[in-house]
Amino acid sequence: MVFDVKIYLGDTMAQISYSLGKLVLPLSKIDLDKRAGFLFIFPAVLYLIFLSVFPFLYSVYLSLYDVKLTRLDKKYFVGLENYLNLLNDPLFLKSILNTAILTVSSMAIEIVLGFVCAKIFLSLREQRVGQVLRSMSILPMMITPICVGLIFSYILNPTLGIANYLLSNVGVEPLSWFGDPSVALLSVILINAWQWTPFMMLLMLAGLVSIPDSLYEAAELEGAKWYHVARWVELPAIKDVILIGIILRVIDNLKLFDLVYVTTRGGPGDATELVTFFAYRQDFRFFQVGYGSAAAVLILLISIIITTIAVRYLRRMQND
Repeated sequence: MVFDVKIYLGDTMAQISYSLGKLVLPLSKIDLDKRAGFLFIFPAVLYLIFLSVFPFLYSVYLSLYDVKLTRLDKKYFVGLENYLNLLNDPLFLKSILNTAILTVSSMAIEIVLGFVCAKIFLSLREQRVGQVLRSMSILPMMITPICVGLIFSYILNPTLGIANYLLSNVGVEPLSWFGDPSVALLSVILINAWQWTPFMMLLMLAGLVSIPDSLYEAAELEGAKWYHVARWVELPAIKDVILIGIILRVIDNLKLFDLVYVTTRGGPGDATELVTFFAYRQDFRFFQVGYGSAAAVLILLISIIITTIAVRYLRRMQND
């Protein structure tokens, strides 16, 4: 809106009107830019509201009620009772333990193998074969977890799988990879690590490439061995990259579901029961959506706590 101010002071009036006109035009342009910017982000805001914010708030709402999926119209307010029952539920505590074991074990394997593979590809970066192998190595993480689970369900089949066939050729008894409680979680860990080791490898390779050659030359002049270079030059230089990869992979492992659903269905017994599978069972098998929603909210809280601690540690390392 433009206000026309007229002050009759002879020749002075023209100067004031001219100055006001110059000021009004930029303000109108700023308002138009703000409106255009809002229109551009409006679809993304709608997406977040309907597919993220609303489901989360509705889950929190349901977690405070005793309600079944088949009778959502009959709800009984129980407050924090669902959360207290979860903390005393042996199966839920077992699922947290399994998730922690899977996360820590998978991350350890991915970091070690990822670093070794990154060192190999770093030495081959000037050769064409290195570029081809690097492109082929990232194929596992480009496959959906459901397809990975189906592939390994055939490979690790106790009677028809090639894994047991190869083991029998070297005198090892066939294993029930997904049917033995002592081996099932290990099988899931190895499959998960196989799929996501290339991710850690790419992050570490990017970090290693950014290390100046002068550091390697100085280490060589000092007579440092390869393990000295790795310990005192390479790992400190890429520790930020490693921590970022750990944060992303921890979040992925906390929401891991597809792989377990295809291979073990949480079994045998509760050997591979993860927190996501526990919430799924409560919601869609036992129809206890209030209890299952409480489990989902706790999973989110655990993710937020772990991520917050890791990000603060990362910032502290950057400041140091």
